[in-house]
Amino acid sequence: MDIGHSPLRDKVAIQYIDTVFKEIKYEDLERLSHDALDAAWRKWLTTETYNNVVGLERFRNSAFSPGTTDAFGEFISRYPNRRIRVSRSDFILTKILCKTYERNLCYLENDLLQEGDVLIMSFPYSGNGSYYPEYENVLDTCDRLNIPVFVDGAYFGISRDINYPLHHSCIKDFSVSLSKNLAGNPLRLGIRFTKEEVDDGITAGLLGSDVYDRLGAHISIKLLEKFSHKSVVDRHIDNSNKVCVDNNLTPTNTFTITIGTPEMEQFKRGDYVRVCISEELSELT
Repeated sequence: MDIGHSPLRDKVAIQYIDTVFKEIKYEDLERLSHDALDAAWRKWLTTETYNNVVGLERFRNSAFSPGTTDAFGEFISRYPNRRIRVSRSDFILTKILCKTYERNLCYLENDLLQEGDVLIMSFPYSGNGSYYPEYENVLDTCDRLNIPVFVDGAYFGISRDINYPLHHSCIKDFSVSLSKNLAGNPLRLGIRFTKEEVDDGITAGLLGSDVYDRLGAHISIKLLEKFSHKSVVDRHIDNSNKVCVDNNLTPTNTFTITIGTPEMEQFKRGDYVRVCISEELSELT
């Protein structure tokens, strides 16, 4: 068990990735269209899934991203004069990037949202594996105050019964990754969807000369076509429940994230006793 979040090592997916590597041909990568990657992701996110994505059609632009990490940095750099807002229990990367870019960071819990802010929020919420409290009111406020929002969907593949309210006008970027559920750490496979065409470090090669990580895109498409979201959740959910029962943990919407008892102080992260059970699940599959 871990206070952070280790990627799930899905043995079925790993075996399939080995097969994909053996069958890759250079010519296949040359012919690969980024439109094929875009279409594969959109289908995976909206069919055979336990989550509900509303408004993805409003995001007409996409670009391959190495996980969701680069998308965080590009979003922050796009708004140089705005205050960065994030929950104190959310993914620590925002805090690290704000220090790197010398940006003004203010936790949601410390001040009201104001014009001139930008917000980064994870769905499901990294803090508790479900939702950020009052997230609907937060997004309504962002709509009203024209606060740009980045939605981090890195946990999409390991969660269920999560609503993604992408129909909100304030949400400008939505990024998703396969790193937590299928590809693990060795492969950084993700995509960033944006409402507007963005020219930055993620899209520079793609917009200029159709240059992007075609090997990563090829493997992404293969995984998305082979493993539906439902199939991944179904493969692990019973083991997740078993680990919870055996260790007195409370399950969340994210099957690798659980809530521990108050006595488990070593797992206290922000406002929650958050316990990651990815390693235990990896051993059971």
